[in-house]
Amino acid sequence: MRFRITHRTTYRYAQPVHESFNEVRLQPRSSPTQACLGFDLSVEPPTSIVTFNDYYGNIVHTFSVPYLHDELTIEAVSEVATFAGMNEPLGGPRDASSDESPALEALRTDELLADTHAEFLAPSTYVALEPASAELAEALLRRHPSVSAYAFLLAATADIRERFTYQLGVTNVQSTVADVIQGGRGVCQDFAHVLLAICRQVGIPARYVSGYIGNVASSSASHAWVEAFVPPYGWLGVDPTAGLPCTGRHVKVAIGRDYADVTVVRGSYRGESEATLDVSVRSEMREDAPRLYPGLETDSMRERGRLVQYQVLGSMQQKQRLGAMRQSFATFSQSRVVAGSYLVQHPEPDAPRQQPQQQQQAACRAERP
Repeated sequence: MRFRITHRTTYRYAQPVHESFNEVRLQPRSSPTQACLGFDLSVEPPTSIVTFNDYYGNIVHTFSVPYLHDELTIEAVSEVATFAGMNEPLGGPRDASSDESPALEALRTDELLADTHAEFLAPSTYVALEPASAELAEALLRRHPSVSAYAFLLAATADIRERFTYQLGVTNVQSTVADVIQGGRGVCQDFAHVLLAICRQVGIPARYVSGYIGNVASSSASHAWVEAFVPPYGWLGVDPTAGLPCTGRHVKVAIGRDYADVTVVRGSYRGESEATLDVSVRSEMREDAPRLYPGLETDSMRERGRLVQYQVLGSMQQKQRLGAMRQSFATFSQSRVVAGSYLVQHPEPDAPRQQPQQQQQAACRAERP
């Protein structure tokens, strides 16, 4: 399947702000399950954009707007092909009879697996391994004794779909797993965090995925789901909001331990005005894509985690930021002259303000019959 996805983010300020620094994770990854065929990022007011890969291989774009502005618009347009049909799983066994995954108990005692994927088994910023999620995991184990790792993953995914109610406005970006379990309501970001906690409680490495649901005419948000590492299949995507394995409709943008690692837009600015956030996402299905793209570099082919490279990239990033700021210095100086009276009346705060973050809350409940 092939999709064209437009993600537009607009911050508006009641009074002019300045020294806005931002980083975005909006470019889809190329992997064994999909290919990013094209990507364009535009920022208004215009500015220089620096690109690098973070520790998890996600593509990050950073930029700054040093001069006064009362609106900031970020628009990303992506062309993506996924290598499965609309209702075809992106990986894993075709049915229960062909499930070759080990027994869950064997996976829980696999020390090599635990060491290799330790970061996806440990607690993280939004996924604390607390009694609430442990109780959910134990309840599932009682209902599904002697189960395979893959069967447990599907059971946990379906259980979240049945147990929780999708509802906007009852949680926020900072909501914890315990909050969601207690309230019984939330959005896709919350359900992904709950499934991460359950998987990690029973020894299944699991990571958070930020992305989109293809062929959705319009939405106010991106989507989120989970990938779990299940031998011999590797990383398998499951969507707890839909209660099913991920299909060709799921477009992956970024991965991490939880939402904190894949925040869509993270930034700060100086000024006295609070920011208001407006987000729109549009996904259009294009002509069907071929299954293979010769010469495509996928995540599995790329080395990751070379600290020296990231340190060099970080230094280059800072130098390019400084270069962009020097280029904008004349404009910035003019802005200060023109707005001199404004700056006198509204002195700068001691610390930068944080841009509002986007909660991933796109619904895909209709996927399940």
